[in-house]
Amino acid sequence: MNLFSSGLVLHIIGIALISGGTLGHFITLRQLWGYLPGENQKATVVFKISSAYDWFLRIGGGLLFASGFMLLRAYQFGVTKQFWFEFKMGLIVLMVLNIILIGAPGVKKLQALLFNQPTVTDMLQYTALKKRIGIFHIGQFLILLLIFILGVFKFQ
Repeated sequence: MNLFSSGLVLHIIGIALISGGTLGHFITLRQLWGYLPGENQKATVVFKISSAYDWFLRIGGGLLFASGFMLLRAYQFGVTKQFWFEFKMGLIVLMVLNIILIGAPGVKKLQALLFNQPTVTDMLQYTALKKRIGIFHIGQFLILLLIFILGVFKFQ
C-alpha cells in the first residue's frame, strides 16, 4: 500500500473514531441527564461509561494528525495553499478550542458535582451544565459535518 492509500485509510478511521466517540458521548450523557437529580448513583455509573469515549477521541485525533501528515507528504504539501485546506485547518482549530473552552470544563464540573452529595444549588448547576455540554456537542457535530463536506468536495 502506498503513502496516499495508507494515509487515506487512517484518516477515514480517525474521522470515524472522532465522530463515533462524540456521538457515543452525546448519547450516554443524554441518558445521564435522565437520572438527575434523583438517581445520582446511576448517573455516576453512566458518567464513567461516557468517559470511556475519550479514548476514541484521543486515538482518532492521533490518527487524524499522523495521517494528515502522510496525506500532505503524498501530495508533496501542494494542497496547503488551497482555500478548502486552509478552511479545514481553521475548523480543526475551532474544534480543539471547543473542546478546551467549552467541553472539558463542563465535563469536569459535572464530574465534581456527581461525586459530591447533591445540594439545591447543584440542581441549578446541572441545568446550566446540560445547556453548556449540549452547545459543545452541537458545535462538535457541526464542525465535523463541515470538515467532512470539505474533505469530500474540496471547494476551490
